[in-house]
Amino acid sequence: QGAMPEKEKDQFPPLQIGQRVVVLGKRKGFVRFCGPTAFGPGEWVGIELEKPTGTHDGEANGQRYFTCPMNHGIYVQRHGVHPVNSWQAAAFQIQSFLRGRKDRQGADFKRTFFTWNQMEMQDESEYLNQTATISRVEQMLKAYHPANTPNQSHSAVAMSISAGVSIDPHTWGQEVEVQETYKGPRIEFPVTEKNVREVLNHIRTRPHEPIHPKFVMQLIGSSIELFNKVLKDSVFDMDVPSCEDGKLVILGDTHGQLADFLWVLKQNGEPSEKTGYLLNGDIADRGDHAAEILIITLLYKHLYPMTVSINRGNHENIEMNRRAADNGGGFFDELKGKYGEHGPTIFMMFAQLFEVLPIASTVSKRVFVVHGGLFRREGVMIQHLRTINRRRQCPTTTDNIEDSLLFDCLWADPWDFNGVARAANRGQNCIRFGPDVTKRFLGTNGLSLCIRSHEVPSSLRGFEDRHDSRLLTVFSASNYCGHTGNFGAVVIFHADMSYTVEEHMAPPLRVLVQEYAGQEAPAVVERSSQDMDQLRERMEFENMSKIEQCVVRHKDDLWWYWTQVDPTGTGLVPAAVWRNGMSSCLQLDLPWFSLQKSLVDVDSEGKVNYKQFLERLRPNVEENKAFEPGWEYKMVHKVYESLLYSDKPLQQIIAMFDSDGDGLVSPLEFKQAIQAANIGIPESQINAILRVIDRNKDGKLAVSAFLDRFQVVYSYGRKLKNEDVDKTKTVNVELLNKIGKELVGMRSRVDAFQSIDVNHDGYLTKDEFYSALETLAISLSEEEKLKIWSAVDVNEDGHLNYLEFCAAFQVVDTSEQSQKAMSSIIEAILSALQQNAMSMNFAFRYFDQENKGKVKVKDFLSGLRALNASMQGNAPLAEEQLEVLVEYVDRDKDGWIDYEEFLSAFDSSKLGQTEFVKSRVERLSSHGSDKS
Repeated sequence: QGAMPEKEKDQFPPLQIGQRVVVLGKRKGFVRFCGPTAFGPGEWVGIELEKPTGTHDGEANGQRYFTCPMNHGIYVQRHGVHPVNSWQAAAFQIQSFLRGRKDRQGADFKRTFFTWNQMEMQDESEYLNQTATISRVEQMLKAYHPANTPNQSHSAVAMSISAGVSIDPHTWGQEVEVQETYKGPRIEFPVTEKNVREVLNHIRTRPHEPIHPKFVMQLIGSSIELFNKVLKDSVFDMDVPSCEDGKLVILGDTHGQLADFLWVLKQNGEPSEKTGYLLNGDIADRGDHAAEILIITLLYKHLYPMTVSINRGNHENIEMNRRAADNGGGFFDELKGKYGEHGPTIFMMFAQLFEVLPIASTVSKRVFVVHGGLFRREGVMIQHLRTINRRRQCPTTTDNIEDSLLFDCLWADPWDFNGVARAANRGQNCIRFGPDVTKRFLGTNGLSLCIRSHEVPSSLRGFEDRHDSRLLTVFSASNYCGHTGNFGAVVIFHADMSYTVEEHMAPPLRVLVQEYAGQEAPAVVERSSQDMDQLRERMEFENMSKIEQCVVRHKDDLWWYWTQVDPTGTGLVPAAVWRNGMSSCLQLDLPWFSLQKSLVDVDSEGKVNYKQFLERLRPNVEENKAFEPGWEYKMVHKVYESLLYSDKPLQQIIAMFDSDGDGLVSPLEFKQAIQAANIGIPESQINAILRVIDRNKDGKLAVSAFLDRFQVVYSYGRKLKNEDVDKTKTVNVELLNKIGKELVGMRSRVDAFQSIDVNHDGYLTKDEFYSALETLAISLSEEEKLKIWSAVDVNEDGHLNYLEFCAAFQVVDTSEQSQKAMSSIIEAILSALQQNAMSMNFAFRYFDQENKGKVKVKDFLSGLRALNASMQGNAPLAEEQLEVLVEYVDRDKDGWIDYEEFLSAFDSSKLGQTEFVKSRVERLSSHGSDKS
């Protein structure tokens, strides 16, 4: 079979039979054979492995050269075997370790990115859910406040008019003065190439110094007129420049990442008659420099109107732009930060511009370019898309065909199976379309390729070829959001309609700025494994924060899921059940097994303490920024007062809670009783109460004990501000407490009440109450008795019902149950408000058509009532609580509420990490250091 070459003999010295060796840098064993074999040329070594990780007992392919125990035998060529202590073996082991570490690092990174990407889609899903709520809120507001209706519309134009923006874009910016201190470039019309280069050079070298708002307004207005002039309908027809070296550069999402945009210009040349550019939507949001990308592109659009264009994306949308950057938005905040008082006006001007952008483009009548994707409806032709009314916000429903086509242009995603399916992870009304849909659409319209964007490819490349090479996804924002590590890409069409895809990893913006400013820029080095670990950790930090917020939103569902398999209330469930609960209740397809170690501790029996996990998570809200101190006590007690004023006799109250008469109250009976009482306690608050009222092993509690516990929960809310305490009609609170202790003693308050109720009618008359006072070892004058009676007869009907009695004479809660309960109820309120912050913003803006950021107290209350009414049985607050909330939000009592400041308190993205996230992040870091 051939001997080993002399050169190999020198490199690999002879092995001895029985010698201990390392195989391929990993497995160890003993040499049992050396020499030529029938397996192939060269020298082969037969190894008996120390562990049963082989494939035979010395016989392979009908040949036997040695004998060993089954699954301990393996044959390898000589170059893969080295003595245990040789330098070659050490080198092989080091290489193997490094390869393994790199592979693990890559797998960890992709797993972390997968989670990050799913959470990003969850953000967009929450956005779409909120748009549905907004539609219902709008219906309520129009019905009850029609005076505001004429100025409200789904068009940015109508909303801009309400905000005082002129209907004539040609006049925009005329009244804005340019201060002498402004040293930046000026934009003049008609735009010249010299002027464009001045602006481009300014942005390249001083990107953090905004162009003056006057010129931005004028540019937006002029651009709207230009798009209206060159765009005949809702689809723009482009051609690749026909000259020999002509090309068209197509960018996917840039999301305000100026470094990527400048890098693409640098690599491919600035727009010109020979070089066209098409930006395929999602310029806005996430990054800090969407305004600069738009300014540059619009200026070149003026120079080359037929070879430079922008498609509309799902992020060119008012409500999306108003969200925080960490929740998928950020464009509104970017403009406010750059242009101050002019920011909201410029935002509405951009919103009008976005509505005139084409929803798709064709390239040389052969390629279809759209931001999202193709359609749920069959038989769609380009002509159908041309006639769509695009001058409006993205529709929130897809019931009619025109709305569904516009929605899918902006939101659809591909998948690898035929047909159309709902994309639940992307959000309400979203779909996925298969290769058969792509093939039919292209065939129907005589096209050869569809280019879309909208998502980072799961491979972390800048592009993804799908559907038998008929569909190409391109995404241009490299290292998206500063930590995903993905490549960006552009598609370049040449004059002969051939195309290439060029990927990039843009240098940091500061490096490009230094280079353009003529300074010595630091060398851009290839990303190291340490860099990748840092990027992964950043993603993990964001993942942890978003998972925490998601858990808080779904806490009721999680409690229910885990308590059903924990009938004795231990607070423990098997880790597998914990994972299933997270997946089922959060409806997120995440790698929960790997996330588990970062979120919870698993004990020696493989169980997770779900109670601790849920109790330590609270909405990340700046309460002191939103409310005056003391609001939480008043909010909690307000609902108990509703029951108190219902004035039911004791027998009816007991029957209300114990419907089956077994002397015990079950969670179901409690819920039904509260709902039957029609006092409007939201279900989330009912669930919060149930979680902290301990019950027996069957989940029930004796009626008298339950009523005591229930009163404890709500009476804690009587810890009011001083001015509220004074309303007890001058009765000394300590005296009331002393009387209560003697009246109740060691009994339950039900028993105490019944002993005083001599005629057993379920109420205490004044005479019955006075008789009970006379039995006490406390000397009281008639005047004091009258004051006490006036204080405890809250509804002033001449008798005491049971709940009035409880409210006056409270039991002492030594288990801290009341504090826990109030915290749980307040958490439910804050979570509901935070989850619906986007809808509240819309409701308040309905009354604030001039964009002042303030509304009258009555309008603030009307906005909250509209939200409550639109929640389809899941209202965040009881009606009584709405009035309390407004009272404590209007801090200076001037009749106006700064709703932007109020809503900013619920913006978790600006509050930093909670203690929970910080602790888990530290754990992640320690795991990372262990691995390295």
